[in-house]
Amino acid sequence: MQGFTDYRMAKRALVRDVTHGAVPLRDVCDAHPELMRAARNVGSPAERDCPICALADQRADVPTDEAPTLRLVTYVFGDALRQRSGTVVWTREELDGMAERHRSLNAYTVECCLVCGWNHLVESYLVGRAHAG
Repeated sequence: MQGFTDYRMAKRALVRDVTHGAVPLRDVCDAHPELMRAARNVGSPAERDCPICALADQRADVPTDEAPTLRLVTYVFGDALRQRSGTVVWTREELDGMAERHRSLNAYTVECCLVCGWNHLVESYLVGRAHAG
């Protein structure tokens, strides 16, 4: 995908720093209330567990909860969107429709835990007619 950036390495480094105590939990479990609301209401379940909750479960030696608490929320930005720039995309179909209607948009996917407030940028990418395959 053109203009695609994956932030997994940065996430691994941050989780490692939290594990070693170099970064306090309050600095990584600080999701904004609007992000939490978007994650709860329109976020799609992630195929992985929250790394911070998993870390806490491992330290406490308790079984992990089966309920998916990590959600993915995608935001789009672009000059052509005007006042809708920064809006949450509800579905992949909605994002595809926006990409067909606009020349260039920036999309950002953030993961957010509904339990602890962990949030981290997962990926960013360009969509729109200028970036179509």
